Amino acid sequence: MQFNDFGVNLSKIRSKLGLSAYELSLRIDKDASYIHKVESGKINISLKTMLDICDALNIEPIELFKSE
Repeated sequence: MQFNDFGVNLSKIRSKLGLSAYELSLRIDKDASYIHKVESGKINISLKTMLDICDALNIEPIELFKSE
């Protein structure tokens, strides 16, 4: 797994579910720019935020770590 795979996976899953970064940000109480930074690999997130994202997307955490 590459460092940026997490963000790329998040972006793909979010898009597949038809959610904008703004919509996801509202679900996890973060700013949309925060989501963009995570997806581009510019920042790391806490375990709690990752679990919040998974809950918001209704996915298991492993989905964010799969490499193609």
